[in-house]
This record gives sequence, structure tokens and C-alpha cells, in this order.
Amino acid sequence: MKWTATIKKIGSEALTTEDNMIILFGENVATELFDVSVIQKFSTATPSEDFIFQKGDKITIDNQTYVADYVGTMVENNMRTLEQVTLCFDKKSDDNPLANAIHFTFANNQSMPKFKVNESIEYEHI
Repeated sequence: MKWTATIKKIGSEALTTEDNMIILFGENVATELFDVSVIQKFSTATPSEDFIFQKGDKITIDNQTYVADYVGTMVENNMRTLEQVTLCFDKKSDDNPLANAIHFTFANNQSMPKFKVNESIEYEHI
């Protein structure tokens, strides 16, 4: 099953992170979180209310596909209600990983994806 979201806005500080973490929120993001968030909107054909994502599932951004190494316990609920998740790229899970995070390890020749307004994010549950 696949879900597609479109990047609608990018907060002024959302892509300045040096730790390869990106915070995604739906359009109802709280004002105080807007500057550090990438705002996504799910397609009506694939609404977030039915979102499922587990370890081994894939996300495609900027024509790069990443496989999830870790999916926090709150990811599905947060995506269904707030369209919120924190994406952690090429960062090992620590002893206390974020419950709202998905971790991805770079495969050969992969790098941090570019986030651009009107580009798609595709979530794939295998």
C-alpha cells in the first residue's frame, strides 16, 4: 500500500538541521512549530487516516528511496491525526529513540534528500 503527500511549505529553519533530521507536519501545524517544519498534504486518494508504516517499509523523496531501520511507536498515530513524523537520515538509533521518528540508513551513493515545495513524498508499506 502506498500513500502520497505533497510538500506544501518549508519553514525557514526546517532544512538547516546539521543532524539529518527533518520534521514533517500536516497543514494544521502549530504556529510555533512552523519555522522548523516541512508541511505536507496527503492526496485525497491516499488519506493519512489509514496510514501504516513499519520497519522495512520505504519512503521516496527527491527520486531517492530509503528503507526504514526503525519506526517509533507513535508514528502511525501521529501520521493519522497530525500528519506528523520526524525523519532521521543516516543516524543510528540510540538507546532512547524518538517515539515519533523513522530512521533510515543511507544505501550506496545515497545522500540527504532535497525537499522542495510541490514535490511528492511517497510512503510505501510492504
